[in-house]
Amino acid sequence: MTSAESTNYAKRYLQKAVEYLASAQDNFDLERATPAAGDAIHAGISAKDAIVMMLTGATSKAKDHARTAGELRTALGSRPEAASAEKALRDLITIKGDVEYGTTLITLAKAAPLVRRAQTLVDLAKQVVRPGH
Repeated sequence: MTSAESTNYAKRYLQKAVEYLASAQDNFDLERATPAAGDAIHAGISAKDAIVMMLTGATSKAKDHARTAGELRTALGSRPEAASAEKALRDLITIKGDVEYGTTLITLAKAAPLVRRAQTLVDLAKQVVRPGH
């Protein structure tokens, strides 16, 4: 894959992340906690894909989402936000099964930090994919 292709893919992943985050925030504001949490998780994963694609030229699509946090940390290398980004993504991925497949409803109190973690990852993806904007 060429550098231009990687950049274009990274921008597409970023757009998805931005859209999922907007939906998460809207759902949270409307007190729909479970969809807010689900959208936050997808925003975080899409942000990871944008970051990793931009920095390495490829991103994994493994079914094991737990490995994606390590992939993000590796791609970010020695950047100061690497550890916090990895933790934010791990927190989102850890609850993914409960949110999407479990029977427990997510409360607004549980959704709020997930939306914040997604925001952190999307903000970082914007910095990486569109520096200077």
